[in-house]
Amino acid sequence: MIILKRYVLRELLGPTLLGLLFFTFLLFVTQIFKLTDILLSDGVNPVLVGNFALCLLPSLLSFTIPCSILVGVLISFGRLATDNEILAMRTSGVHLITIFKPIIHVGFFVSVLMLILNYAALPSLTLKSNDYIYQIEFQLFNTLKPGRFYEDLGSDNAEITFYFGEREEKTGDLKHIHMKIVASEEQLTGEKKKDKKPPTETLLIAERGKISVDKDTRTIRFHFFNGSLHPIEKDDPTQNNVIFFKELVRNINPSLSRMKGGVYQKKNKEMTVPELVANVELNRHKSPKTANESRVALWQRFSNPLACLAFVLIGMPLAVYIRPSGKSSGFAISFALLFVYYVLMKWGSSLGKVNHPMTPLAVFSPNLVLGCLGGMLIYFQTLK
Repeated sequence: MIILKRYVLRELLGPTLLGLLFFTFLLFVTQIFKLTDILLSDGVNPVLVGNFALCLLPSLLSFTIPCSILVGVLISFGRLATDNEILAMRTSGVHLITIFKPIIHVGFFVSVLMLILNYAALPSLTLKSNDYIYQIEFQLFNTLKPGRFYEDLGSDNAEITFYFGEREEKTGDLKHIHMKIVASEEQLTGEKKKDKKPPTETLLIAERGKISVDKDTRTIRFHFFNGSLHPIEKDDPTQNNVIFFKELVRNINPSLSRMKGGVYQKKNKEMTVPELVANVELNRHKSPKTANESRVALWQRFSNPLACLAFVLIGMPLAVYIRPSGKSSGFAISFALLFVYYVLMKWGSSLGKVNHPMTPLAVFSPNLVLGCLGGMLIYFQTLK
């Protein structure tokens, strides 16, 4: 029996690795172009980009591993069924459950492993990857050339046009700075208001400035010295209100809207399980929508890893029934099952957004439906 188990596992290994490479590349290819553009930029440390890619990879694997296991099961058991090897095993007195058991153990082991990683490790790596993004952005800001106009610097709460005349070689300080900021009151404060006012324009002129990174708040900090602010009144352009300053700090960040009181607001996928629980309790009455989103993310943190076991249970008997003869057939059936899983997962998320009492069951429904269907198929096959 040990030889048989090793043989079945060896058959599973090749197609699973093929599926893992395919799905990981499929998700990673969009990031590859972005990383290539960053690497070609002047002044960006390649080691920093490599560390960002390494932190990004585990989060991608959490999605691609269940998909690759499904492909591996369908292709390997499809070949065994097509070549009548499963029939030969059963004719020799080997029970079908004995053939399926090592693969079920693999699905269970991988699911448990991913549950452990989803508890804290993967969210921490996702947060770490964002840290590298901010460091890369800081390096990109330090490569800005004088005498040029720069737009779309990445702040999502304002439109910014930036210009500086020269840069000191020793200190790296910027000189003769001009910055135009276009933002509405809602964008600046982050608070939604019924009476929306048109965006206001402000021109900032400074004698000198410097750029630094604040890792605690994850912002790019512009420090201006000896300058003035010129609000542009659209209703009365002739009105000239000027505010002079000796020192002014402006933080720029692609996720500046996630700053509250100077504290970086994590996304749900960046929170560990205890942090998600705390976020649900914190926003239960203050922000029900935020609480519902965190609650769904919490349930999905336990549901998604179980996809490995569900795909194993549905994949093995389905492959024996359908007998996919090649890799293309295995991938086609996999995409169909993944589509069903995705639709059920989205249904669970939609119920969670309105805090429906059936949300936990709906979130786990993809695993329950596919797992129970697979269990029924296995049961009927053992009766033959």
